[in-house]
This record gives sequence, C-alpha cells and structure tokens, in this order.
Amino acid sequence: MRAGQPADALAAFDVALRLLDETEPQDVCRPLLNRGVVHMQRGALRAARADFARCVDIAGRHGLDVIRAKASHNLGYLSLLSGALPQALREMDAVSSALSSQSEIYAAIYHVDRAQVLLAAGLWREADDDLAQAVDLFSSARAPQDRAEAELARAQVALLEERFAEARRLAGRARRRFANRGADAWALLADQVALAATVGEGRGVRAAAAEAARVAAALADAGLGDDARRAVLTGVAALLSTGDFAAASEAAGDAIRLRRSDPIATRLQARSVRATLAEAGGRPREAEAELRAALGDLHRYQASFGSLDLQTAVSGHGRRLAELGLARALASGRPATIFGWAERARALSTRLPPVVPPADPEAAQLLEELRHARVELRMQVLAGQPARSLYARCARLERLIRQRSWYVSGPGQTIAPAPLGQLQDRLAVADATYVAHLLSGGRLYALVAGPRRRTVLDLGLADRAIELHRRLRADLDALATINLPEVVRATVRAASRTSLRALDELLWQPVRRYLADGPLLLAPAAGLVAVPWTLLPTLRGRPVAVVGSATAWLAARDRAALPERPVVGLAVGPRVARGAEEARLVGAVWSDSSAPPGSTTSEVRDAARASDVLHVASHGVHEPDNPLFSHLELADGPLFGHELHQLPRLPAHIVLSACELGLARARPGEETLGMTAALLHGGAGSVVAGVARIADSVAYQVGPAHHAALRDGSSPAAALATAIETAAKSEEDPAPLVCFGAGW
Repeated sequence: MRAGQPADALAAFDVALRLLDETEPQDVCRPLLNRGVVHMQRGALRAARADFARCVDIAGRHGLDVIRAKASHNLGYLSLLSGALPQALREMDAVSSALSSQSEIYAAIYHVDRAQVLLAAGLWREADDDLAQAVDLFSSARAPQDRAEAELARAQVALLEERFAEARRLAGRARRRFANRGADAWALLADQVALAATVGEGRGVRAAAAEAARVAAALADAGLGDDARRAVLTGVAALLSTGDFAAASEAAGDAIRLRRSDPIATRLQARSVRATLAEAGGRPREAEAELRAALGDLHRYQASFGSLDLQTAVSGHGRRLAELGLARALASGRPATIFGWAERARALSTRLPPVVPPADPEAAQLLEELRHARVELRMQVLAGQPARSLYARCARLERLIRQRSWYVSGPGQTIAPAPLGQLQDRLAVADATYVAHLLSGGRLYALVAGPRRRTVLDLGLADRAIELHRRLRADLDALATINLPEVVRATVRAASRTSLRALDELLWQPVRRYLADGPLLLAPAAGLVAVPWTLLPTLRGRPVAVVGSATAWLAARDRAALPERPVVGLAVGPRVARGAEEARLVGAVWSDSSAPPGSTTSEVRDAARASDVLHVASHGVHEPDNPLFSHLELADGPLFGHELHQLPRLPAHIVLSACELGLARARPGEETLGMTAALLHGGAGSVVAGVARIADSVAYQVGPAHHAALRDGSSPAAALATAIETAAKSEEDPAPLVCFGAGW
C-alpha cells in the first residue's frame, strides 16, 4: 500500500481479514483501516465506508478509543471525497484531540487530511498552514514518506495560488523523496503537479504536453484513474496554449467527459478545456454554454456551504473561468450579454439564501471568551504591558470560532440571475440608473443601464482608480484624527478633494450623460466597493445604493421596506464623544426611542432581533485578515460581525455610525467579506456604514439628519444623501458613509 501498489495490497488485506475474528479486535481493526484506505484510493467509496464503519463499531464495542478515532477521521475524509465538506470538517475536528494526543504522526495526518478539505473549500492559505504544520511534525517523527506527501500537497496549494515556481520546487523535492523510497506511483503524482506548474508558467509547454501523456499513461497503469485524467487535461491545456487544436482535441479523448462523481476542481478544469476546444472549433455558442454551465456547477457547489466564510472562499475555484467569460462578453459589446455574465460570475454568494445556523452553545462560549480576551488585551496594550500571550489566545479563539462556523450545511438552493429587462422595468419606476464596474484584463469598464437605454464604456486602466482610492482613504482617515493641527488638516482636506475630483473624472464623467434623474444602483468591482461614492461630485445629493449584484438587490427589496411606524433600536458604545447625544437626537426624531448610556453586546443583539431600524453609535474596527471578526466596540467588549449575521432576524435598515465597517476584503470571484457584507447576507435590507474613519462630530451631524429624512418617507439611500448635504453645511470635513444593499 505504501509503495503505491493498491491491487496487490487489497488482495493481501482480503486474505488477512478472512483469517481474523474479534477474539483479537485490534488485529481486525487494523487491516479494516488499511483496506478502507486502499478502497478510498481506488475510488471505491462505498466499500471504504463499509470498512471504516465496521472498524468504528468493533473499536467502540471493545474500548479501542484511538482506533475508533482513526476510523471516524477516515469517515470524515470520505465525506470530503463525496463533497460534504462541512460534515468532513465536523467529523475530523471531533476526533482531532484524541488523535493528536497520541503521537506526532497522528497529529500530522489530521492536519494533512483537514488541509484537503480546506483546499476543496477554497481556503488555500489556511490549508497551507495546516500542511506546513504537518511537514514539521512528520520531519520530527522521521517519517519521510508522509513528509513527502505533505510537501506534495503544499505544491498543489502553490499551484492553485499560481505560485508556479514554488509549486515546481515543492513537487520536485517531494518527487526525490518518493524516488528514494521506491514509491513510484507517488513520484508520478509529483510529476503531474510539476507539469501543471510548467504549463501555468507558459514555459516549455510543447515538451510538457508530451510528458503529461506519459505520466497519464503511467498513472492509469498504477490504478490512479482520476489522477491520470487530470494529467491528460494538463497536457491538453498545454497543447491548446501552443495553438495545436487538432492535437489537443485528439489528446482530450474521454478525459473531458463529465462524471457525476467529479471533484469540483476536476469538473471545472474539464469544462474549461471543453469551452476552449469549442471556441477553437468555431462553436462559440457551445463555448459560452460550457462556461455558463461551469459557473452553475460552482454555484451549486457553493450552496452546500452554510458559512459565508466558505461561500465567498470557494469562488476562487472559478476565478479563471469567470475572467474568461467576462472577457468574451465584453468583446461582444452587447450590454445584455455582459450583464448576464456579470450577474452569473460575480459575487455568487449574494445569490444564496441565508442560513440560520442551529444554536451552538460551545461557539457562544468561545465568543464570550474572545470578547473578554479582547478587552483584557486592550487594557494591557494601553498600559504598555507585554501582551504576546493574549494576542496568541485571541488568535486561537478566532480560529476555533471560525472553524465551528464551517460545520454548517448550506441552503442547497441558488437564486437564478435576473435578466436585464426585469431590472430595467424596476429602474423605470424610479427613473433610476444601474452602473456596474467590471474589471477585465487590467482595464475598468462601466455597464450602464437606464429605464430605456443601455451601454458599455471603457474607463481605462484600473490601477489608477485603485491608487486614487487608496490615497483618498488615507486622507479621510487622517481627517478623522482628533487634534490634527489645523495647517495639516487644511492640506489633507485639499488633497482629499483633489482625489475625489480625480476619481469622479475617471469613473463618472464618461458616464454622466447616460444617468437618469433618479437614484443610482451601483455594483462596483470588489476592489472599489469601499469608495466613498456619496462624496464624489457627480453623485453628491443623489440616492446611491451599493450592491453585490442586481439580482440580490431585486430579491432584497421586499425585506428592506420599512413599516409606517418602525420599531427603532438605539445603542451607544464607550468613548464616543457625542455618542449619547447623537442617540438622544435620533430617538427624539422617532419620539419614543431611547438608548442606554453604555449598551452591551447582548442588548444590541436583542435590539437587532426586535427592531425594524437599528442605529449604533460606537467605534468600529475592520479586521482585514479575518473580516468576520470586524466589530463594534460596546460597553462589555466587541460585538463581532460573525455573531450578528447569524441572528435569526435582522432589521430592515441598520445604521453603523462607526468607522471602517463599510470596508471589505476582496476575495477571488469578486466576492467581498466584512461586517456590512455579513449583515446583508444575514438578511438586513440595507446598511449605512463608513468606508473610512469618521470623526465623532461628523457622525453626530449625519445620524439625526438621516433619521429625520427616513421618518419623513425618504428611502435609506435618499435619506443618507440628504443627511450628508445637511452636515456639509456645518462641517468642513466629509462624511465617508455609504448605503449598501436595497437602499431604495
């Protein structure tokens, strides 16, 4: 088995198990475990599950806890192979402590297998972290075969992240270890990864195509059919890159035939090759159909996850296909085609129904521990005391909380993308305009659709817009600084206005003449989602709603509607200079609302469940490395986006009168993740949040004015536009607040 000779190993295990019975239960369990592994390697998943389940039963009845944990872990790996990733993580993590406490080898195996689940879920960085731990553990335990397997898995991660040189280096190192041990089948697997990296780099692809054919044949002879198929697909991709379409078509053979059991990565790779072959063969409609089907496959796969973290991560598997499809659509010049592809390929998580996870007392306890640890950490940092252990404790708690969220199964259903005609009908009611910013080939495009017309504009290189946005955010953050010298403030204020005008000229001057008189629905590229759109000259005073997709906006409009007499919840965090007064003024607008002087996290959660409108005046922190732990600072500690978006009910409209919480981390597939994205995904209709730091004095001006306009019947987006204009009359510094979601 270890030498990669599965047929001979299977025959030997069969003989052994016929000779054994439960008088020595350990002697039965061990070959059951190993035979199950061989079945699993050969794709006989039902036979593998039967062996592992029988092992769990025998070990459980005889008190063999470690063997039972090993078999249970292997059942988790089978869940991975069948595509049930949340179940796989749950089953593996449930026995991790039992295994890890036994030996370095057992701990390392847990990390390796768990990394495979994380890879399938698109969490590549987290998978590489697990694999790096496994390499160290195997090295310490002097297990060269296992160490080489873990290094090969790290090469696969590097390949997915397009770190091609690193992938070749790691695969080459693993191959040498395999060759030294005579593990020829494993050496072929390393060859396959190295070849895929070579093809990805675009160097020596003709030779790589020939070598891929040899490796594929050898893998097939070794009984590794799925790996052989992936090697064939690599060789076909190499031939396609040389323009030899006839040879590519011949080499593809049966490898491009889709199978129900295909892992998502293999399925998407096959779809990509089929699309390219169809395009080369003069069948553009067939190519388009393959690309659409690939994104449909990915979206259905995405719907198996209940965690927003995993839903947004898994889109990385389809990044290349999405880029190819969007490029083809833009080349057509047809707005309806471009709109359809953008809705199908971008921000897929916005077209998944939200999932309310079951109550998890352990996760709730971990969140409370994290909250207290964060408060203690802040106190130590302010006191100038060493806090390394507290930083480590907070990171560990975040990891455990995030990990538990991955166990939730998904909705299992998706929302079909809306046609452009349906959107235009809705726009006509408000004389509104839809604008989507699309990034392709380093250039930025604007798709503009009004009630009666539609067009596509090339806005030029995207780098300039992204750099202007970066510069502008730095200036806005500086302006929110207390006690900034007035001379410096004036300079920074002038610089921010220059950046706003430059962004406006780049993004909106070409579009201006296509805008109707009514509100704007804006779907920016992920890297531009946090631009302070409400401050750009062309958009000042105009209701602007920023959305992930038009389909999500159409679906959210009903839940975003405010009742005639909404229930209003108010909350104030500590150390907000005018927070209590801001809340008092907002409460006065609605006549019957009041806010406690220092709201706690539990009070805000309760208010979120019960309110139609929730206003929170507090300091906010965006966590770029772990966006779902972005938080509001409240009396008893931070309130995390992670816990808010999992509430069974959220208000129709939320105002986060706080810094930064409109920021988001861009993920592959034009997905964004942050506090605002989490609230919208959890069911909030619209959210007003800051996309930079905001001064207390500015928030104090905007908040009450926003609510007054809401009370008088304005939509949230229109109310924000009015409030920002009102504040500008008394405050020289800007209010970088944006309305996200179905704001009108």
